[in-house]
Amino acid sequence: MKSFLLRWRNRSASGRDELLHENPGLYYAYRLHENEADDHELEFMIQSRLLSGQSSEDIANALGTLPEAVTWYETIFFNVIDRLENHDWIVKHVLLPAADRNIIQAQPGDDGTHQPARFTIVAKPFLDWSLKWFSYFGGPVVCEWMIGGFKQGRKVTRQEDINSFVDEHWSNTIRRRSAQAAGIFEVNKYNVMELFHTHAQIMTLERSTDTAENKTTDLEHHINHFLGGLPWAVGAAGKKQLADLGVGEFDESSAELRADELMLVAASDDTGDFSHLKDLELPHPEGKEEN
Repeated sequence: MKSFLLRWRNRSASGRDELLHENPGLYYAYRLHENEADDHELEFMIQSRLLSGQSSEDIANALGTLPEAVTWYETIFFNVIDRLENHDWIVKHVLLPAADRNIIQAQPGDDGTHQPARFTIVAKPFLDWSLKWFSYFGGPVVCEWMIGGFKQGRKVTRQEDINSFVDEHWSNTIRRRSAQAAGIFEVNKYNVMELFHTHAQIMTLERSTDTAENKTTDLEHHINHFLGGLPWAVGAAGKKQLADLGVGEFDESSAELRADELMLVAASDDTGDFSHLKDLELPHPEGKEEN
């Protein structure tokens, strides 16, 4: 590793090719790290994907690099994989520093020196802290949504679906930016009352939802749970579901079993007196002229 680093810092064109062939994963990991200096969004995406728990293969596929490069990058520059279950450590050493970097920016002071000042612009889609916070606590699916702004796998296949697709993207973008802003906006004497008002509206909405649910009786709750647990299936799906059961033998027969008979058949492989019903056939329908 030391030899690689010394040769990397003093590399020529031919030396660069040698390093690439000797250890492609390590070579591309350093390339990724160097590119972060000019492209911070790349840094945010790699580190957020690591925090979300994505595998090296998935991250490499998204970035267009080698899985070994992602593994080396995590080992050298952002070693968090073995700490993902240690929530307090991640918050203390990764997430809070990211939040500080996002809201504090050096500004020139009156004396010519640069003083830290709050920086609360949320227009950039790739905010360091928001990507990391949402990715770590939300997982890979939320990470993909925060990075791309679109839900994966929602392709438009019909022209009439374009409007709904665009409308959904608009609402999702507002949600995403609102969530980003909610984590950094400053509460002061000018907006605290509006914050109280918003909180009161949320509480009112939650109470109205709870009241509607509490209006149902215990019997309705039990029936709802019972119906929700039934394996409903019709058509081909129903036929497949009953194929290995005794009830399936009577599903398409001319005889229709009563409820108590269905329970008896379903409870035992022995169909008993019902076996003769399998061969029962309805009479051939007669036409009007025959009548």
